[in-house]
Amino acid sequence: METLRLASLAHLHPLGFEHLGRIAPYASELYVAAGRRLLLDGPFAHELVLIGSGRGRVRCAGETVAELGPGDAFGERAPRRTAYPRTATIVALTDLRLVLFSTRDLRELCELAPDAVAALIAVCAVAPAERAATQAGQRPAPGLALVPAAA
Repeated sequence: METLRLASLAHLHPLGFEHLGRIAPYASELYVAAGRRLLLDGPFAHELVLIGSGRGRVRCAGETVAELGPGDAFGERAPRRTAYPRTATIVALTDLRLVLFSTRDLRELCELAPDAVAALIAVCAVAPAERAATQAGQRPAPGLALVPAAA
């Protein structure tokens, strides 16, 4: 993925152009049509996914537990050494533009640019509502934390 294309995602601006330039070659872009399931619970996670645009519904055990939008991330367990099964199904409510990082690519990138990966994971850990509240000088409301779980 081109650095400028990755830089066009507002929620990645905190990474800075240097970090974006280091991670861009490892990023892939994917488009998912509205109504499609893009993640199923059960199989093991093999990628970290960021939502560039669009909205998705998170379902666990048949219940809707959250909606995701631009700036949200999922698959946060993928970069870990231990494999974890997925715990949710995500359905595209609208057309989605996603940015994916495979486990293999993240591990390789960790060897080459650990600071860039740490910055990426840190940005993914902050949900859009929390980012907005923090930027407005407010304390974020407690809520469902989807990304990332503590190691």
